[in-house]
Amino acid sequence: MRLQVKLSLVLLLVTMPWSAGVLAQGRVYEIYTNELTCDYCAWDLEQAFRKIPGVTDFDVDIDGILFVHAEETLVLDETRVRKMLIDNGFDYRGMKETQSE
Repeated sequence: MRLQVKLSLVLLLVTMPWSAGVLAQGRVYEIYTNELTCDYCAWDLEQAFRKIPGVTDFDVDIDGILFVHAEETLVLDETRVRKMLIDNGFDYRGMKETQSE
């Protein structure tokens, strides 16, 4: 039993670096808009961005920073993001691609 536990731990430790690399792949976009005043505003934006094929996660900061996580193949262009924000009643204040965590 002890040998089986030790082998399981060794296997886990050996495979963890490769697992982390797979999870870290992708793109993260920081998109800047006006401050969010309610939870519904954040939810509304999340629903809009999650409709885009390739978006894997979405997070929002109350100060108006949206974090859109996407597959490596998805490239969000400024024109598309600006239109989405304006269509949902928000200002577009810029965006940048950051490192995936």
